[in-house]
Amino acid sequence: EQCHNTDEIAQVFTATFASDEVFAALDALDAHDCLLFTHHPAPQRSDLNAPAPAIPGRHFDWMRQRRVNLFSYHIPLDRNSEWSPGTNLARAVGLTPYEEFYEQNGVRMGLLCRSGFASLDDLADALSRVVGHGVRVYPYGGQELRDGRVAVMAGGASNKAIYAELRDKGINAFVTGVTSPAVSWVAGIHTEARENGVSLVGGGHYSTEKFAPMAMVRFFENLGLPARFIPETPNMAEL
Repeated sequence: EQCHNTDEIAQVFTATFASDEVFAALDALDAHDCLLFTHHPAPQRSDLNAPAPAIPGRHFDWMRQRRVNLFSYHIPLDRNSEWSPGTNLARAVGLTPYEEFYEQNGVRMGLLCRSGFASLDDLADALSRVVGHGVRVYPYGGQELRDGRVAVMAGGASNKAIYAELRDKGINAFVTGVTSPAVSWVAGIHTEARENGVSLVGGGHYSTEKFAPMAMVRFFENLGLPARFIPETPNMAEL
């Protein structure tokens, strides 16, 4: 989603979703003549089994009135890089990536990482600290982390084949976003994770992807533009 309402911007705001909460925050800040950079070109899902909702028309009217540009960068930002959700989630948790895995929409967006954690509980505690709320653990691979290695895929991972791949690579813990079996595309993932002995650690969609737009503050500041991250409320039903 791209909206051009001004040729000159004085400030950048970054966010994970183009949500009502973000637009309300911008309005409260009297934002104008600026850029809103989001990872997702839509609000968060309230119904986890429905398609992502569209941005309401009133927000487009507001952006035109306030001369606010919208630039959403979804799949290209997901690609593993200095600015990607996976890289910045791993960095926040204290993990060191050494190999890519998981291709979706033509880009590699998963990471295999080394860590200093010995147990699944230690890993979950570290994730909980950085996302700022409780996380959900499905301990299909047991408590001990094999060689301290962990797989990371921010947001969520719908490919069921990755669990056999992780098992073959000697990895028995996977940090991701959406893990609730009540979500239609997640139910089969639990079967594969259980059969292949891979524990799931779920931190939620927003909370595991927010580290990319947080990092983009530095990207824009490096260009000489003041930048600020707009936080949102995580949907805990995703765990």
